[in-house]
Amino acid sequence: MKYHIQTTPIWDAFKMRDNCPMCEIYRKSSDRLVSQYLNEAVMESDYRIRVNKRGFCSYHLKELYKGENKLGLALQLSTRTDFMLENLKFASDSKKAKKESQRLKELTSTCVICDEVDDMMVRYAKTVPQMFLNEVEFKNELKASSGFCFEHFVLLLEYASNSGKAEKEYLSVLDDVMRNNLTRVNNALKRFCSSFDYKSVERGDANAVRNMVEKYL
Repeated sequence: MKYHIQTTPIWDAFKMRDNCPMCEIYRKSSDRLVSQYLNEAVMESDYRIRVNKRGFCSYHLKELYKGENKLGLALQLSTRTDFMLENLKFASDSKKAKKESQRLKELTSTCVICDEVDDMMVRYAKTVPQMFLNEVEFKNELKASSGFCFEHFVLLLEYASNSGKAEKEYLSVLDDVMRNNLTRVNNALKRFCSSFDYKSVERGDANAVRNMVEKYL
């Protein structure tokens, strides 16, 4: 069975044992693409065409601006602006304005980096169950993981069929990991809330509990 994407980032993320490993994969993938769009992609025509049509979301634009290649970013934004100028249409009445607003919303609610990262995350979500099926050590890593955010939990459920004959066990492990994590978080939240009770304050428990719960909030 061929894996959908390189497995090393998955191993690294799951070994961290810290919050959602898929979020860590997303972050690293996003950072890598930000660096790419500030360097080699700047002068590549295929990349520039995609930037012109898709642009950048506000999050990735801020990340790009943090980089050192301000000229490269400006060049991409300039041609993106040219594209948007060409696509502006005058709306002579409110009916046409509403239609135009929808068209512009579709043109400006896209991000070339988000597109690529989302595609990567689908491939990672397909590879995780394959690794569960084929690698005993990874199965143990998944069982010992600290759980997932709901966005990535849903993504893993969506592609659970890639676990093949281990599908039932894979789904059971995902469910156990998620329930255990939610229970742990919920207990920490309840302790955090109760730490504001005057009795807890008198016992000196408040600070300890609040420090403990910070990693979950």
